[in-house]
Amino acid sequence: MTIVREFKEAWRRLIKRPGYALLSIVVLGVGLGVALFVFGAVNDIILQPYPFPQANRLMSVGEPVRGNEGVGNIDSAQYLALRGKLKSVDAMGAATSGRVNLGDGKGGGATSYRSARITASLGKMLGLQPLLGRGFTAADDVPGARRVVLLSQSLWQQAFHANPHIVGTSVKVNGQFATVVGVVPTAFKFPPEARVWLPLRLEPGQHEPVLAVARLAPGMTLAQARAELDTLAGPLQRVLPPNQKAKPLAIEPMSYSFSPRDLRHWIWLMFAAAMLVLLLACVNVANLQLVQTLKRQHELALRSALGSGRARLVTGALMESLMLSLAALVPAFAIMWGCMQWMNAAWVSIHPSSIPYEHGIDGWVVGFGIAVALCTTALAGGIPAWRASRANLNDALRDGNKGSSGGFARVTKGLVIAEVALTVVLLVGAGTFVRALNRLLTQPAVGATHASQVLTAQLALPAAVYQTDAQRIRFFEDVVRRLRHAPGVMDATASYGAPSAIDSMGGHVGLPGHPRPAEGWPVDETNIVGPHFLATFGLHLTSGRFFDTRDRADSQPVAVVDERLARTLWPHGDAVQRQLVLDPGKPDARTLTVIGVVQTLHRHSMMDEPQPGLLIPLAQSSGLAGLHAIGLALHTHGPAMAYVSELNAAVHAVDPTVATYGIYTQAQVISRNRAGLNVLTEAFGFLGFVALLLAAVGLYGVLAFSVAERTREIGIRRAIGAGNGAIARTVGKTLAWQLGLGLVIGLVLAVPWSGLLVDPGLQTQAHDPGVFIPVVLIVIGASAIAALVPLLRALRVPPAEALRYE
Repeated sequence: MTIVREFKEAWRRLIKRPGYALLSIVVLGVGLGVALFVFGAVNDIILQPYPFPQANRLMSVGEPVRGNEGVGNIDSAQYLALRGKLKSVDAMGAATSGRVNLGDGKGGGATSYRSARITASLGKMLGLQPLLGRGFTAADDVPGARRVVLLSQSLWQQAFHANPHIVGTSVKVNGQFATVVGVVPTAFKFPPEARVWLPLRLEPGQHEPVLAVARLAPGMTLAQARAELDTLAGPLQRVLPPNQKAKPLAIEPMSYSFSPRDLRHWIWLMFAAAMLVLLLACVNVANLQLVQTLKRQHELALRSALGSGRARLVTGALMESLMLSLAALVPAFAIMWGCMQWMNAAWVSIHPSSIPYEHGIDGWVVGFGIAVALCTTALAGGIPAWRASRANLNDALRDGNKGSSGGFARVTKGLVIAEVALTVVLLVGAGTFVRALNRLLTQPAVGATHASQVLTAQLALPAAVYQTDAQRIRFFEDVVRRLRHAPGVMDATASYGAPSAIDSMGGHVGLPGHPRPAEGWPVDETNIVGPHFLATFGLHLTSGRFFDTRDRADSQPVAVVDERLARTLWPHGDAVQRQLVLDPGKPDARTLTVIGVVQTLHRHSMMDEPQPGLLIPLAQSSGLAGLHAIGLALHTHGPAMAYVSELNAAVHAVDPTVATYGIYTQAQVISRNRAGLNVLTEAFGFLGFVALLLAAVGLYGVLAFSVAERTREIGIRRAIGAGNGAIARTVGKTLAWQLGLGLVIGLVLAVPWSGLLVDPGLQTQAHDPGVFIPVVLIVIGASAIAALVPLLRALRVPPAEALRYE
């Protein structure tokens, strides 16, 4: 009953002070909303990155990849050798991803869609439950079985008008008929962008890169699986060609392939920053509640004298804090929802053809919100509750209405110092990230051609029609020839990737006759390009020549290298007319003669150093794995998107069954590559802005109350002749030492905090004066602005005000 009575009393007090209640709810709501949003990212990306059954037991098996991003692909022969041999796992499956041309089977044009080939075992491991029909079975994995296909729910609705009888009908997949056996619900996201699934049919003796997934057997650990995998190095070597050396395989949680360790590190740092924002909000509300407690000290002292114990006084104060915290959940979830819409929009900007991840409010987020609300009750209401329990009747009666702040002043000064220190730490973190990210984002694109005047597109050539590399090469040469003569097109080229983009084939290079270096063959980014590649993108040669009609399929194999690769292979000489070996040690290794050097081209990502680049002429690209994924680029007179019809017309003039996809200007490609960095920049900038805003609000509230409490003192000073300068110094002196001490403590804490933010990829710098100095100036400026209104109020206090208290 005591709790109920205190609850009612707290409710009445809040109703009587709507301004205080609303401000407290907004401040707490902002802090809680930021914390909930970042926890939602932690939940989606780290705790529950994908909605698969027994997700914590799903592991990826393959070759380790750079950048701490889990593991990559495995040779299909090695996957078949492992399947059934690992006793520490109870199931294995495999998949590949790509694109298919899909037609309705009635003679209509084909459309290109993201696709995946998966084994039936993988579908079962990932909990694939079709909306209509069935999933794949083991019989579908057998080479030579009838062609079957699964369609995504969105594709079924959009392209087939949600036909309820779709199962059993035939569609054309890459020019060949296949039977639709099921419709995959939207909730199934493997891979996230796939809209068409085909059976993965692997034959012994094939060597195809696949993504392998294993599920740990009950009771088995990751360490046991790793130890067992190490013992199988010998059998895995024997299934590869004699001249191909097996690379060490790794087994890691499957989640690392979708949320790399680096990303997890940044998310956890962002979560720590969000919790600091919440702590800052709690300090603000604690200050506001202390003000209210001081106003009630006479009432609290009387209640104590009449028999109310400390426990009851503490309960009353905490009940008020609890009501504010629970009420703050309403704006908090609203803020979280708005941030999620922004995040989903950012996802679509990066992957416009895919369905965004559903960053939603689930049971984990709701539970976290309630738990954090209870914690904020203790954090924001603990100190006011403690002060309420120490109400002293003699002090209250002696002070009367004179506005003595008593012990409140000491506590609130400490809270103000804490606010300033927390703000400094948060701003240093946000500034460190924003400064580094801006350095990356302001790097210019490679090439002199304006990025908005270059149109790029990908093509899906039906494998059944274009069965040989010579046919594919001839198709691209014909299309480029037509595009170069199209009105408004200045130049055009075939290209595997574009400068400043991440599309290029990773490979290795070496020098003829040289042994393999101890650190491994140098890595390069290989591109297949047409002879008009430089003119289309506005690139320039630094020496030698570029590809032309002399470089035919039957002529001497040649290559053009960029400056970085030239320095890597020949640091003390000219690269022109030198020879290199592409993919040394492999049976299909090629010896190429360098005929030219161009400016540095490629970047694996915005956060990596530019990678050495190697260009191979389209006419000599037969046998290269990247030929199947080659695209087009054209330099136009005006805005490039206005020439999409010319692009499609040239393609369809050569072959009307070929579908185009991924049509973007180079500016859009660059923007998509930088979208992730933009999200990080905006997120940390938002955290810093919220921290500064909360600190300014808190300082304003405390200073306004301090001036109100010192009205009598200020009036008396005016009465004895004190001028505005003296009054300003009186009011500002306390703020000055609190601000100074808070800055010192904040800077001391920010030094190790900035050290934690150092990341070579992001190029963040610890103890960066370009961050620390502006942060100090911003905090001082914000504090001065927060103090301005209370100071002006103090300067307007007339001497007559002092007489009211006597």
